[in-house]
Amino acid sequence: MRPSPFTCLLASCWLWTSLPAVAQPDSLVVANLSLPASVWPGQREAVIELLGHAGVDVVLIQQVRSHDRQAPEICNLAVPLQMHCDFVSADPPSLATRQGLAMLSRRPIVEDGASLLHGEDGSAPVAAGYWRLQIGTQAINLYSASLASGQRLQQRRQRQASDLRDWMASHDPALANVVVARFGSRHAELLQLMPGLGTARKSLGPEQAHGLDVLYPPERLRLKASTVLELHGPAPPGDDPANTPAAQPPQMLGIVVELELPAAP
Repeated sequence: MRPSPFTCLLASCWLWTSLPAVAQPDSLVVANLSLPASVWPGQREAVIELLGHAGVDVVLIQQVRSHDRQAPEICNLAVPLQMHCDFVSADPPSLATRQGLAMLSRRPIVEDGASLLHGEDGSAPVAAGYWRLQIGTQAINLYSASLASGQRLQQRRQRQASDLRDWMASHDPALANVVVARFGSRHAELLQLMPGLGTARKSLGPEQAHGLDVLYPPERLRLKASTVLELHGPAPPGDDPANTPAAQPPQMLGIVVELELPAAP
């Protein structure tokens, strides 16, 4: 006896609901920025809007200053972006003004830390930061730093990179490492300084002089997108093109990189 259409419909529904759900890969959106005094805090709302539209998970801000043992003013970004903010500095807390890096994240931070990267020439060390971030059901190690720039300081940069590699090796090797930093080196040297890691900066086209980069292990994470983050000024007033002043060129603030993690088993 042939089954009724109603019976077939039920069977089809049962088969459809029995199929296992396909796991979707997680992604991490990272911004590596350098905010000049002409932008922050004067254009605070514009910066917040830019980062909000970019959907960032992590923001690293280079060359940040903290005064009188207070959190740096840039950490005020954490409230509207619903993020946690850390300040990492090699300067002792006793100094009235300290310089370092600001790290912001909306992802859960499982573990954190800081270390010093030394120079070969006995120069003052620079600070590096570390977070173990929870991305969905997975975790990654994320590091921040700002290495010496310029050909003249190549030996100092090599020593700093060596300290960074040693520090990275002290953490869980089963997790993927992401390095968000300013590297004062060209792509060829960068591959020697941080072997095994791909560079998002290279995907942006010709050699990028700003040095801001996001490094990642290409065999474990996929570079889904990378873009330059620019702040455009307000449109000049007036309806007459002949009498309208030329618009100011956009200010380059940094880069935004989206990394895709493999789907969890």
